[in-house]
Amino acid sequence: MLAVIISILVILIIIIIMATAAWALRSSQADEDAKSDQTAPAAQDAQDTQVAQSTQKPAKKLVWRRFRGIDLVYGDTGGPRRSAPDGRVTFAGDTDNPSQCQKWCEGDPKCLGYTHTGNEEGEWSNQCYLVKSYDHTIAVGNSHNSGWKYYV
Repeated sequence: MLAVIISILVILIIIIIMATAAWALRSSQADEDAKSDQTAPAAQDAQDTQVAQSTQKPAKKLVWRRFRGIDLVYGDTGGPRRSAPDGRVTFAGDTDNPSQCQKWCEGDPKCLGYTHTGNEEGEWSNQCYLVKSYDHTIAVGNSHNSGWKYYV
């Protein structure tokens, strides 16, 4: 008889342990669900930010390709200190410094490049022309300095 009572007590203890474990498991699962409900929007926001950053184009940096002895506006203006009638090449001004031409071009959003005529060109000497179209004429010009914009 003692063995039957001990067996029943062991079975009751096992049932109590199983019920406690099941209750603890349900409680922890409910806590995890509540936490995930709270963190899901934050996780989604973080994921959206990563996607946006990966697809966003980086800011482009302006770099110059400079050419010595190259005239990017040969025959395009019709005379010294003139702009092309169609606006594809414009006279920017007189200067003895090619860097000033580059500054003028940087300040003009339509400018693609420039040519500085140098100081050995007679009535064309020390002039700056801005290229505003891909339709322009390129030639060798010994004292010319030119530059072309690139974005990287």
